[in-house]
Amino acid sequence: MKRPYSIVLIMLAISFIHTVYGQKIHLVGAAVVVRLEDHLSREQTREMAREQAIHKALEERYGTFISKDSRIEIEDGSTSVHITGATQVKGEWLETINESFKEEVRRIKTGSGVRQEIWITCTIKGKAREIVDTSVKFDYSPLNCPEMDCAREDFENNSQFYLYFKTPVDGYLSVFLADDKQAYRILPYNEMPKQYIHNVPVKADQEYIFFHPDQSANYFEGFPYYLTDEIMLDTEKDQTSYQLYMVLSSTPYTKPILENETELPGAYKNPKHIPREDFDEWVRNNRMVNTTFSYQTSNLTVKK
Repeated sequence: MKRPYSIVLIMLAISFIHTVYGQKIHLVGAAVVVRLEDHLSREQTREMAREQAIHKALEERYGTFISKDSRIEIEDGSTSVHITGATQVKGEWLETINESFKEEVRRIKTGSGVRQEIWITCTIKGKAREIVDTSVKFDYSPLNCPEMDCAREDFENNSQFYLYFKTPVDGYLSVFLADDKQAYRILPYNEMPKQYIHNVPVKADQEYIFFHPDQSANYFEGFPYYLTDEIMLDTEKDQTSYQLYMVLSSTPYTKPILENETELPGAYKNPKHIPREDFDEWVRNNRMVNTTFSYQTSNLTVKK
């Protein structure tokens, strides 16, 4: 029987769609101040401040646009159109050159006395470029069972992990789970033949449930479904997180250099992996040379 992978996770609840870009690179920077809330850790607050500082730097350099979505409803013979909009920046963050965090304690007078608040300032500088066109947007859902009604980003300790995926175009897919130190490649599966060493082919409009060793998930020629890797998410902390990367391109691309699996107690293994800095560089380099190379991310949390 195959041994499932056990992975310890780290990230925050923001989902990103990454796109196709122009080639001119600019140096940009910004600073933001964020209050440490009771329900957030310092690490989470710093991550939120970092994301806001990046967004501010991109907005100041490239501006924003409003993406609109409309929905038509018909009731009792009358038609109504509901339009919603979201503000998006016209730039993409490529690389952080430097960043710093500073904490400040503020004393706030209230009707019952004085309350202390902690505010965190993030100052960041990096390389960015303007968005020229958007890349393919595919559908996905992290799952804790192989059904769509199991979609979630918060997992209990020792939960099984599955991934729903559907793309509007044919392409080549690989999937990683990353923390601040390592990026673990979980697709292609470990025992796939050499033809799938870099990525797996996916077909337009086909629904996939990955990490599910069932005959219904017999997607790839020459690879039997019962060799599918199973993923279990666990943590030794009260709460840990990971960032899920789904990398898609309409043309084949070369995987990064990976370190071998590592054995864990209890007959589990960690998947092949790459240092996070090297993974980020691999993503950047591919985006520069392959205009169809895109990825989406989702932040997962695992709690005891």
